[in-house]
Amino acid sequence: MADNNSNAALAWAWTIGWWICYPIGVVVWYLAVVVLFILNLLYRPVAFLLQPFVYLGRFILACLVFPFTLAARLETIYIYLGVAAIVGLLGGLFMRGIYNTVKSILHLDARPEPKLRSAKQYREEKRKQKMKVELPPLLSPGHLSPGPLSPGYLSLSDSARKGKQKGLLAQTIMEEEDSDF
Repeated sequence: MADNNSNAALAWAWTIGWWICYPIGVVVWYLAVVVLFILNLLYRPVAFLLQPFVYLGRFILACLVFPFTLAARLETIYIYLGVAAIVGLLGGLFMRGIYNTVKSILHLDARPEPKLRSAKQYREEKRKQKMKVELPPLLSPGHLSPGPLSPGYLSLSDSARKGKQKGLLAQTIMEEEDSDF
């Protein structure tokens, strides 16, 4: 009995749904037919007016797709060069491993530790360099000796007075001054 009541309720639900949904469906169907008919009438003039934009869109799309079509054409070369790059990298890594192994076996990687100096040693070296630079030319060993001056200490005018000419080294080269013109 309970089964019969549920079937009756279900039958009434379908009947009520049919009488409500069918008129709405028919109205929507005829509205869609009218809208599609109007759009079909307007399609040709609108398509004619939008034709430049359609061609522009197709051109832009073709430009965007071109790299992919080119990649598809060059797929064989791409695969060949990719495999060559992988083989080259693996060969280089293998050679580097062999080189590092031989270098460590023969102890070729031992470097002497850099000599670090303290601030005191640095100041002492700077002071010695400064003393060497500040040595006045009058106190040089050539002027302190009692004998005659060596030829290295003679000036150009001294050698010119003695009549010794040394070619181009004895001549003065005059430089021209740049003009402001």
